[in-house]
Amino acid sequence: MSKNNSTNNNNNSTNNNSTDTNSTITTTTAEPANTTAEYLLQRCYESVLSNGQSDIVKYLMYFCGGWIIAWCIITMLVNICHKNGGHQRYVHFYEELSIILLAICMCILNFVFNHKSKVCKFVAIFNHFFMCLTAAIFFAEALFASSMVHGKSDKNGSVPWILYYLFPIVLAVGPTLATFFTQEKYYGTTYLHCFANSTVDMFWGFVIPVWVLLTIAGLKAQLACIACDRQLPSQDIAQCYWARRSVKSLVLISQYLFSIWLMILFAAEHQKLYVFILVTLMVILFGPALFVCHTYCHLNTCQKWAGNGCFASLYAMCPPKPVPIEKDDDDEDKPEATPEKSPLNEPMSEKNDVPESEKPTNNDRPPGIYSPTKVPGPNELGPKHTESQKFYSWLTDTNGTGKSGDILFRPSVA
Repeated sequence: MSKNNSTNNNNNSTNNNSTDTNSTITTTTAEPANTTAEYLLQRCYESVLSNGQSDIVKYLMYFCGGWIIAWCIITMLVNICHKNGGHQRYVHFYEELSIILLAICMCILNFVFNHKSKVCKFVAIFNHFFMCLTAAIFFAEALFASSMVHGKSDKNGSVPWILYYLFPIVLAVGPTLATFFTQEKYYGTTYLHCFANSTVDMFWGFVIPVWVLLTIAGLKAQLACIACDRQLPSQDIAQCYWARRSVKSLVLISQYLFSIWLMILFAAEHQKLYVFILVTLMVILFGPALFVCHTYCHLNTCQKWAGNGCFASLYAMCPPKPVPIEKDDDDEDKPEATPEKSPLNEPMSEKNDVPESEKPTNNDRPPGIYSPTKVPGPNELGPKHTESQKFYSWLTDTNGTGKSGDILFRPSVA
């Protein structure tokens, strides 16, 4: 009996173990089916957009990308119609192409291939590259415009024009490759977007190079904006006009685009629908702002669109400077007319002529003070002399009456 009991107990324990094993398996299968890396990574976020919200975000971003592309194309067409040429226009055209490619990456491809790791990795690389390229073009534009405003060049800036197109590519490739090779393990792993991961060093590799380029470009533009007008007669008029207006709008449009780029990054990273809506509103304003900033800088467009209306006032031109009047040689030889003497220039003797009745008498002066018109008393010291007018009358008298002693040694009488 004891053996049978022990056998039954062993069987029961075996059954219990199998039951426990079965229950464990059942528990494991009861977990969500999505046990892939996507599910594990999504658990690191506070919230994840629902399927309906994700669809709304995609449509909003598709609209933003199409809106930016449409305004860039409109800007190109308007400048072509107005025959705005030269390297100042080609730099803006280069900038518009880069913005179009950036809009495709950050607004469209960013949310199309977010669940495909390999493709998403390349989208993240291009997303970073085109933002750096756009910032570098803004920097090249600031160098170009600043050299024209300061009068350092007659045309096409102070550096060879080819550098305005090649140097931005070099500046963009450097930080893009450096960030990729040092942070490669984070590319294409978010499964929510094809952007930078804001919780690792990959984020700083994306942001800091762009921020540095835009800061230097903005500083260069502002220094040119507050500089004195040093335009020379030998400088290209259209490029100088473009340069003076370009430095005023560069900071606005570059920082605005950088803000949109960062807002999309944080909105996708933290899955916030209201941030995506805010980005959409910012993009709606960005399109017309880009159009105005890339058209009002050109002289031909301002000459055609300048006016008094709300829109036309944006293209109003400054009044021309007054031209100094050149003097002829005949005018320089003529003597200048002497001004008539004013009463202030009259001799002091005429102004100081006072009638005899109003002259002060000797009795009005304090005693002991010598005066030429005063008769000295017996106790006062002072030279005894005659009046010069009487002496002059005696000398010029033709009759010769009177003696010299009576005139020379005669005391003056008031």
